[in-house]
Amino acid sequence: MTPERAVALRAEVDLSAIRHNVRHLAGRGAIMGVVKADGYGHGAVPVARVLVEEGVAWLAVATVPEAVELREAGIETRVLVLAAPLEPYLPQYEAWGLDAVVSSAEVADAVIARAPFVPVHVKIDTGMHRLGVAPEAGAETVRRLTEAGVKVAALWTHLATADGDDAGFALEQVRRFDGVLRDLGDDAPPLVHIANGPAHVRLPPLTSRPALVRLGGVLYGLDSDRAMASDTVDLRPAMRLVSRVVHLQTVPPGESVSYGRTWTAERPTRVATLAVGYADGIPRSLSNRGEVGLRGARYPIAGRVCMDMTMVALGDPEGPGAEVCLGDEAVLFGPGGPSAEEAAAAAGTLSYELTTGLAGRVPRVVSGG
Repeated sequence: MTPERAVALRAEVDLSAIRHNVRHLAGRGAIMGVVKADGYGHGAVPVARVLVEEGVAWLAVATVPEAVELREAGIETRVLVLAAPLEPYLPQYEAWGLDAVVSSAEVADAVIARAPFVPVHVKIDTGMHRLGVAPEAGAETVRRLTEAGVKVAALWTHLATADGDDAGFALEQVRRFDGVLRDLGDDAPPLVHIANGPAHVRLPPLTSRPALVRLGGVLYGLDSDRAMASDTVDLRPAMRLVSRVVHLQTVPPGESVSYGRTWTAERPTRVATLAVGYADGIPRSLSNRGEVGLRGARYPIAGRVCMDMTMVALGDPEGPGAEVCLGDEAVLFGPGGPSAEEAAAAAGTLSYELTTGLAGRVPRVVSGG
């Protein structure tokens, strides 16, 4: 058995797919590549390097430590930390040259106390109600910062329904955002960013002003809503999760598989055990609901997903599943198995959660750089 075949579980990351996706999505505004959560589980540093090579001038992360990882890897591109900054962390923004978000009057006060500080992006809460300054206070906040000597690089907001069926609410959010821009007039920052990936794919351009588009899941070929699949967009999935068959047996009729006895064989059934479980990031909700790909066919998960193992029903011991052997590759999602969107739908979640939820013990095998 080769060393590669000895690895019982791996996540294959295809950087050429990310390169294809960013090229395909470019064109309606400068891109801010979102590489938070370790590049949606794909590896923030290698993904960021591909994006920079493709001319992406802005990156975004969720936390300061994520940004520091990029800086320590030698990535000098502008990096926006999307989280609301706590005052004790503000020196780190200055030390590492990071753009900060102003999300409230309190954050604005803390930033002004350190003026000139680093460039900031003032976030307007247009209806997401997660972070942001109320629209009626937006213009005043921008002017206070500017007058104190803080550079306001951008005004931005986040759409709540761009990846759902309620596009009307997204357009209402844009209307509220435009009201802040009108209040600012000539005092408006040089940039805005409104559209995330789903909005970039599904909606018309949301502003005539110089704008960034924040692209996250779509860069990795992921859909946050299966409705996006009906849109004309050529996205390539960049991750494939592969395990191996480590045990085979025939379960007699009336015998059960896994914890809780939630699956019982109705007839003699060949069952394969895979070296992957919920400690690796496979949702336990795939129990008796998900499928895997083996030798070009799909087989259902049998019984509960365990911490380190998952069982699959191969069917009649004399049927096609009889060809499955120890060491065979089983695809949890990606080419050769269900798509990440199909697996996520079976688990009652979204594809982003599958890739970001993969545990650190799952080796990433990166290719196509």
